[in-house]
Amino acid sequence: MGTDIDGGVEVRPGGAGSPWSLADVLTDDLPRDYDAFGLLFGVRNYAGFTPVAPGRGLPEDASPELRRLRTVEPVHDCTWVTWAEVARIDWTASAPRVDDRIHEYRPTSAGEVLVGKASHHGRAWHAVAGEHADPRGSSYPEGTQWRTSDRVWRVERLRTGDVLRRNPQLRALLAGMRGLAERHGDDHVRLVVWFDS
Repeated sequence: MGTDIDGGVEVRPGGAGSPWSLADVLTDDLPRDYDAFGLLFGVRNYAGFTPVAPGRGLPEDASPELRRLRTVEPVHDCTWVTWAEVARIDWTASAPRVDDRIHEYRPTSAGEVLVGKASHHGRAWHAVAGEHADPRGSSYPEGTQWRTSDRVWRVERLRTGDVLRRNPQLRALLAGMRGLAERHGDDHVRLVVWFDS
């Protein structure tokens, strides 16, 4: 069973001390993206990012509208991040360590095409890596790779920018937050989330 995200964006139109209200920017369209979950909130952080806003809990001053969104139980890892914090992310930075998931590619005449990332692999990988090889990428030096005629498995380190490049829904959500921050101020826009598994 995987982990999904839910929540919403809140604004504080009256500035500090005024109540938060739910904006019309929701997380409904966000896909299951463990790289984004790990970078922003430390949830399913296989990529080894230093998370921006892990484990803060549901804000005590969360709006009633947002609290009503929490219909799925049980949820875990409630947390939140302001636009000011998101705006400070260095989108060129590398994760401090390699990804726990080994990246799998299919060679083509135009170059390698990403098939996926996993912490478990099939028979083909075990045939070249060994039956008892550790399937966690962080067990190997960056750049370690295994090849067959139709697959390449490689230990890689992600960059924060990879999260945005591969996730148009997250880019749209952050663009919505940026627009709200231009009207209300960077510290008066926040994304509040929780997860279910």
